[in-house]
Amino acid sequence: MDEWIDFYELFFPTRAAAQAFVERLEELDADAPRHRAKIMMHQTQRLVSLSDDIPQIRPEESLQLLFLMICAENIAKLFHNFGKEGQSKRYVQRFFEEFVVGADRKVLESSFTRDFVPLNLAEVVSTLYSVRCDVVHEGRYWTFVFHDGDTDMITGDPVLLVVSLQLNELRKIVVRGCLRAIESYCAP
Repeated sequence: MDEWIDFYELFFPTRAAAQAFVERLEELDADAPRHRAKIMMHQTQRLVSLSDDIPQIRPEESLQLLFLMICAENIAKLFHNFGKEGQSKRYVQRFFEEFVVGADRKVLESSFTRDFVPLNLAEVVSTLYSVRCDVVHEGRYWTFVFHDGDTDMITGDPVLLVVSLQLNELRKIVVRGCLRAIESYCAP
């Protein structure tokens, strides 16, 4: 369980709180009504960790973003018990609409601008999803760049955007959204 606790510890006030979260889910067996929440906890750690590992292979942020979008889609589909193929964009949108709230939503809505106008949440998610599609369907993983910690990035193709969000901030927003989904999941 240390693997799960180590991952989630950053999102709880103490290691003991993270441990209690993980243990509560780990004790659920396959017949438990909330078993899907346990799967969601595992998938979040696995997919976000894959995103974290990408720079060892190729230091392109679009590849890391791909796994964060896969995680958002996967969690939304698990949460809504969607077991079919397709509707990826719809479920990524649902993830951000339903599980990214408060300050995290405000950060997203103020971190992407076009012509000095901030994008709304749906436009931000659509932008991130289009980067995911460029990677998956076109093999283009070099056209999108997040804020580097010092400078806003002008990015995008063909539409130019100013991005003032760092990838690690998006990572945290996604994980907090996953935690919100996990905690609020109730079996149908």
